[in-house]
Amino acid sequence: MPSDKYEKLRPSFQLVCLEADQLIFRPHEAIQFVFFPVSAIIAMQIDISDGSSADIVLIGKEGMVGSGVMGGNQNFSRARVKFAGFAYKLPLSVFQSELAQDSGFLKIWMATTRQMILQIAMPTICSSKHSNEQQIVRWIMNTLDKTQGHTLQITHQDIADTLGIRRESVTLTAGKLSHEGLIEVRRGQLEVLDRSGLEAKACECYRAMHPAKKH
Repeated sequence: MPSDKYEKLRPSFQLVCLEADQLIFRPHEAIQFVFFPVSAIIAMQIDISDGSSADIVLIGKEGMVGSGVMGGNQNFSRARVKFAGFAYKLPLSVFQSELAQDSGFLKIWMATTRQMILQIAMPTICSSKHSNEQQIVRWIMNTLDKTQGHTLQITHQDIADTLGIRRESVTLTAGKLSHEGLIEVRRGQLEVLDRSGLEAKACECYRAMHPAKKH
């Protein structure tokens, strides 16, 4: 967001601390705020018939949550905090007013929306073309890019469920990456020790989502 736009909106922003698993809004619920994560990561989810929810996309510092309600105030998916942290929230009415008045702000929203669509589509391509290890590395790198720092509060089972692969595959890959000195895994926590080294193992799907990193 351009600095002049931030200064204009600053009185309307509120910095909030979001806890893991906190529900931001439910499907078909009228929402009042859009969220701009700073260190938190928020999952957009859909409900499954067995009563569970599945992640559609993770949104961190690169995007905003609730921007899909440009034409109204009703959201069609669930938003739940995946990783605790801070975010700025902005009244939906202010956000929609700026979109209507400022073409530059509209372009930012459109670019964010395009990136979110790419994030939703890419895992399908990656799962059909690349190994479990490459998918896991891509997921770690993408998730790390959405927050600050080098540590994710995540379990092997969480990663397996997200990618739709076996937990044993995650455990084997995590052990291999740990042996190579790229990550350190503790109970419920994954720390990236060598970000550039891990990025070198990422498949082309990761670089397709980050054109500046292509090499």
